[in-house]
Amino acid sequence: MNASGHILSLRSAIPMKAESLVEPGVPKRGLFTEIRRSRLFFLLVVLATAASIALMAGTSMAEDSAAETVAFVRQGDIWIAKVDGTGQRRLTDIGDCGGPALSADARQVAFFCRTEKDLYPDTGFGQIYLIEAADGKPRRMKFDGILAAEHPGFSPDGKSLVFVGLSEVRNEGKKDETRVYATMSVSIADLKTGSTLNVLRHPGTMLDAGYIYSNPAFSPDGRLILWQESGSDVSGGFALSDLKGKTLFRFPPEAEDSTPHWNPSLAPDGQTVLCYSPATSEGSDDTIHLVDRKTGRLVHVTTGASPAFVRSGTAIVFERWVNRWSEKASSNLWILELKPGAIPKQIIADASEPAGAALKPGNSTGPIEVLSSRKASQKGSNR
Repeated sequence: MNASGHILSLRSAIPMKAESLVEPGVPKRGLFTEIRRSRLFFLLVVLATAASIALMAGTSMAEDSAAETVAFVRQGDIWIAKVDGTGQRRLTDIGDCGGPALSADARQVAFFCRTEKDLYPDTGFGQIYLIEAADGKPRRMKFDGILAAEHPGFSPDGKSLVFVGLSEVRNEGKKDETRVYATMSVSIADLKTGSTLNVLRHPGTMLDAGYIYSNPAFSPDGRLILWQESGSDVSGGFALSDLKGKTLFRFPPEAEDSTPHWNPSLAPDGQTVLCYSPATSEGSDDTIHLVDRKTGRLVHVTTGASPAFVRSGTAIVFERWVNRWSEKASSNLWILELKPGAIPKQIIADASEPAGAALKPGNSTGPIEVLSSRKASQKGSNR
């Protein structure tokens, strides 16, 4: 195109040497054909770029939406809602269900139900189910070599579940003297194939004496497993193991310390563990803590139980009980931002066992801010 806006001829615009490179027998394209093709190519590039940006934006929005989602239990069924308490929706109509877990994108919910009377009365264990959060029917999961399973937790990529499983169940004794034994495991199952990897395994567990393992959870990078050490009473801390079963961290560190620290989950920073200590008497409260796994430092966060990370690890949702020690006991869900001076806010009534979306690695500083702003083993309360 010249200064007057007229298009130059193609032959005058192309040097002779360049023109001679055109293969013999191949028709030479006209100028307007080249322009149209160039414009089409440019348009395709623009559309592809726009689609890529839209996809990234959509992914970001989906992640933000998942971070604002919580699953919970109400009267034996699984529900889902936003962390501000809006949009409450029941997912199941089975009853006798618990332990919900959310995938990282909040599209799937795993949970367990104790409805199979042929196994549950003897073992105290149920079966794991999976449901699509948008619109689905509960689907019972079957894992290789596992007879019963509870306490599911999603891997960060959503392809696997970690859970506590039972196998090799046997009864010994007669009638009232019958004792039930089983191999108990912390296992990982592929959701597509059902194949199972046993990370921890304890053969010959007498179930009446305690369940050994409870509430396992993946680390945000999927390379570690946190799990609760359970006993027959209100005791036991938590541990962190690699996928080969090697214990890397245990809390409390002293073996003789039987203070319960339950329901562990690891923050996106890979360092801060969220847990709680249940009340052991009528005059005490459930208490929520953060533990630095590198230093063993513990700080008190607030009163409450069963905490779960939400908002990408910058806040927690937890339950608080009303009339805890009476027949009128009930629990409500609360949210607390993990920053100095934050005050808990009630969000959902008549609910328990909250679960946030599975976390992924990140640089969230919420738990670190709390740990750095409070003294170790602080006993104060953010009521």
